[in-house]
Amino acid sequence: MGFFSRKNRRRVIERKLGYRFKHQEILELALTHRSFTHENDSLPEAYSNERLEYLGDAVLELVVAHELFTQFPESDEGELTEMRRILVNGRFLAQKAEALGIGSEIRMSQGEAETGGREKPSILADTYEAILGAIFLDGGIKAARRFIERFHLADRDEQLNAVSHKNFKGLLLERLQSRGKHPEYRLLSERGPDHEKIFEVAVYLDGREIGRGIGKSKKSAEKAAAKDASQYFLKA
Repeated sequence: MGFFSRKNRRRVIERKLGYRFKHQEILELALTHRSFTHENDSLPEAYSNERLEYLGDAVLELVVAHELFTQFPESDEGELTEMRRILVNGRFLAQKAEALGIGSEIRMSQGEAETGGREKPSILADTYEAILGAIFLDGGIKAARRFIERFHLADRDEQLNAVSHKNFKGLLLERLQSRGKHPEYRLLSERGPDHEKIFEVAVYLDGREIGRGIGKSKKSAEKAAAKDASQYFLKA
């Protein structure tokens, strides 16, 4: 890709980002995968977007945490932690990178590109974080916050309400298994006609109730109970 062609395509990315870089070399670095460096002996060994990825990850965590803290004053620490996890997980970051068309602009080795590197969620997510780090480095926290609020959090509520991401049972099991323990779910009641059953379930740890939930199926009631226990197991 020639210089002017590459420059024009960078301008397209900047328009999507809603941010114009004062230092184009920072954006160029953010779009450089380590495989590209390994393939080009003329570049320094540390020349890749990994350091910017580290910075962008920290900036994203801070801004998202502050946004949630401000917008959800009734939520406790456990709920805020879970919401933050949903909004900064790699899958969501990769989706955001795809929406920006970042994949086609990443500089990577021919071998990486030939094995589908431009579509790999891990590479897309890492590059997205690197771009956030680049915006912060080039324009400061205000510029990074504007981008995150305008683009990253644009569909915040939809993402938070996506049931597929709220795997509270899985989180509870993982957290307790790491301590050599297991949750126990007990059906407390089942009421209502067959077509409108209501189930109430409690979840126990070492014989002590740590959460309770209601649902239209035993499974949904168990999920609700695990969510109720989130304050306990996320702080534990």
